[in-house]
Amino acid sequence: MSRFGPAAVELLRNLRAGEAVVSSITLLEIAMLVKKDRIRLSVPAEEYLRGIQRNFPPLPITSEVASLATELELPQADPFDRVIVATAKHHNLRLVTRDQNITASGLAKVVW
Repeated sequence: MSRFGPAAVELLRNLRAGEAVVSSITLLEIAMLVKKDRIRLSVPAEEYLRGIQRNFPPLPITSEVASLATELELPQADPFDRVIVATAKHHNLRLVTRDQNITASGLAKVVW
């Protein structure tokens, strides 16, 4: 967990099973980053993604999340970031991210 900020480490260490979720688009983003060799895993990507899904139930991209993602006042057009922020906002969840644009936007409760 050394890649996380202190507040994120504290939050993640104190989670109980089922208390955290992941935006479903995060699974796709990770798979694409592996394919582009931007991140390397010690296990096959599919196995890694199954582990995430097992520990953090994915939240789907609903019509509400998709609509909200297009309306967000984010400086970046990255659809992954937009859906992740919209998912957190729609479900009133804290978002673990070090992305400064997302933090500065104030659109989601960021923990890092």
